[in-house]
Amino acid sequence: LKLSSSSSSLSSMHQHQEEKKSDETPIGANDMKRKAVDGKIVLETLDRIIAVHSIEMSTRQQPQQEKICNALHSSIASLRREHVLVIERHRDILEECGLLDIDRFIRVSHPADYHSRQDEDGISCLLQDYTQIRDAMRRRAHKISMIHRQNALFELLSEQTSTNTDSSITPRPHLAQLKNIQYTLSTIQNFVNKYRSNIGSHPFMAGLHRIVNLQLNPEPNSERSRKDPSYIVRWKFRGSVLTEACRSCHGKDNENEGDELAYAREAIQILFSFLVWVNGVDVEAGGSIISMEEDELGLDNIICSSSKQSNNWTCKEHVEPYLSFEIDKHISNANLRRILAVLPDPKLLDARATGAVEVLDTSESDLVPRKNVDGHEDEQW
Repeated sequence: LKLSSSSSSLSSMHQHQEEKKSDETPIGANDMKRKAVDGKIVLETLDRIIAVHSIEMSTRQQPQQEKICNALHSSIASLRREHVLVIERHRDILEECGLLDIDRFIRVSHPADYHSRQDEDGISCLLQDYTQIRDAMRRRAHKISMIHRQNALFELLSEQTSTNTDSSITPRPHLAQLKNIQYTLSTIQNFVNKYRSNIGSHPFMAGLHRIVNLQLNPEPNSERSRKDPSYIVRWKFRGSVLTEACRSCHGKDNENEGDELAYAREAIQILFSFLVWVNGVDVEAGGSIISMEEDELGLDNIICSSSKQSNNWTCKEHVEPYLSFEIDKHISNANLRRILAVLPDPKLLDARATGAVEVLDTSESDLVPRKNVDGHEDEQW
């Protein structure tokens, strides 16, 4: 996320961008954080230079009242002091990007000089070039951050999956056991109390309510019965619902501030407390991306891959991850009603349910029926 320091290096910057597009090497978390910090310093510095340029041009082009003129000069002085302080801390990165000297973006000399050419609005062509690259870098930084959060999301999902399948770890809690269903109810209730005040969480909460409600109450025109073990509802939704939609969700007391994945982590805990993450077919323990065409939900498809040996996930650019979940096979309808009771009523939420739900076709050969619909395995309440 670096801006180059001369006209020749501006060209090399564009070439560097093209090379980046073909580079599919996963971006390390530490490297990504370092680039993000450097990029933020550079972009903030360029914003400061643009502000100084804008105020300078304003004072030169239009006569101002003395009071206003003094205020403008005071603003310029304050911005220049900030610039000096930033140089003291980050001289190397600013020197490499050619952002040490504010005045070279403002002063006017011979029009043939690249560094002082002015367009008809009096804006430095050099500053324009830097501004264009700044905008391009911001777009790229946004994409890199999204990819990083997507990869982090799949690491969280993989951790949950490995916990449920690793024979050396205690098996997944049986949702027919009283203590486990009580724990699930408590976890959901705490999550709702913590995040309900933030509208970014409402699509996810409404989605949870919709899958449980549809599992308990088939559509009126459906010939399926809630008591039918082969009646299974699947919920598909974008991974960004967990990583992007509620990045500012810090809870009621801001206890998660500074941890941009805190909400995703707790939402995944809710999902795995009574749902199973599934593959394109109904696989109880494990998970993958549901491959969906662009025209199916009107959004770009994601291409995510995992290494079975390292359990590492990487996501390419210009793509969007989709997840798919179903009701755990061992939870009864009675306990689903208890879960529905602690989820907020969608009518009281300020957003519609995210994703799409579908009833699975009983003709699917890999369909695994529910095993405890009537609650015969449940411990007594």
